Amino acid sequence: MPTPLSPHSTALIIRLRALLDALRDGPLAYPDLIARLGATYPSPASARRMIARDIEHLAALGVTVQRSDETPTTYTLRGGAPAYGDDDLLTLAVLRDSVGPNHPYARQVAGLLARLTAALGDAQRAAYDAQRAGGAPVQPAIDYGPHAARIAELERAIAGRQLLRLRYRNSRGDETTHRMVEPHAIEYYDRHFYLVAYSHNSGQVHDLRVDRILAAGALRSLPPGMAHTRRPITFRYRLAAALAQGELSQRFAAQRVVERLPGGDVIIEAEGRSDFFIIQALLRYRSNAELLGPPELRARMAEEVRRLTELYNDNG
Repeated sequence: MPTPLSPHSTALIIRLRALLDALRDGPLAYPDLIARLGATYPSPASARRMIARDIEHLAALGVTVQRSDETPTTYTLRGGAPAYGDDDLLTLAVLRDSVGPNHPYARQVAGLLARLTAALGDAQRAAYDAQRAGGAPVQPAIDYGPHAARIAELERAIAGRQLLRLRYRNSRGDETTHRMVEPHAIEYYDRHFYLVAYSHNSGQVHDLRVDRILAAGALRSLPPGMAHTRRPITFRYRLAAALAQGELSQRFAAQRVVERLPGGDVIIEAEGRSDFFIIQALLRYRSNAELLGPPELRARMAEEVRRLTELYNDNG
C-alpha cells in the first residue's frame, strides 16, 4: 500500500502545480504572478521567499523558471529536458531533413531543433542523427535566407488583408510596378517561393517570385467581404497513354478524367490558380501533354512553345 503524502508534501505539490499553471501562458512580473496565484501562498510577506524555494524544487525536477534582474522581477517558464519517444525522434528528424539550407527559415528551424535535442542521451542522439529515408528537403534554387524578412512582411499583409504596391523585376530583368495587388498566399514550387496575388491593374492572378520583389508598400486594408475572390481557372488537357496508366499525379486541383481515348490517352479537366502556373506545370510533361482549352489559354501556351522553338532553331 503506498505511503500517504504528508501535509507538507501535499502543499508543496499544490504550490508547484499552481506556479506552473500561472507561468504556462507566458512571463509574469512579480505582482501579476502573486495576483494569479491567489491564496496558494499563505501571505504576501512569505510568498517571495517560498516562490524562490519552489523554483529550486522545480529545477531539481528538470523544469527551469528564469528570473530577470530588473524590478519588478519577471518570471519566465523555460521548461526542462523533454522526454521523447521513438515517434517523437522520427518526427524531429524528418523536420530537420525537410528544410534545406536555402530555406528562408533554415536558421530558425535549426536553432529550435538544437534546443529541443540538446539534452538527448547517447542512444537517442544516435537515433535522431540517423539519416531518414523519408527526408524530402525543401531546397530552393537560391538562398532565400536574405528574403526571410520579406516573406514575413508579405505573410503579415496576407493576414491583415492589406493591399500592396509592389516594385518587381521580371524574368527579363525589367522593373515593373504593380500599383495595387491583393496578396493571397505564398507558395513553393519549381524550387522558388511565389507570392500569389490578384492585380487590380491587370485583373489577373499573378505568381510573383519573392526574390524579385524589390519593394512592397502597404496601401490600405480591405474591409470584410471586399476581398477579390480567388477564382481558379478551369481547363482541359490531353495526357499521353504512357503517363495515364495507374494513379495520375495530382499536379492540379479538382483533377478528373473526363474522357478516355482509343489509344490510351486521356482528357483531363482540372483547375489552376493562374495562366502562368498552368503553363509552367504542363511544360514539365514536355510532349506528353497538350493543353486543349480554354482557347485563350491554349493560345498563350502556343506562344510560349513558339518562343522555345525560336530559341532552339539553329536555322534562324
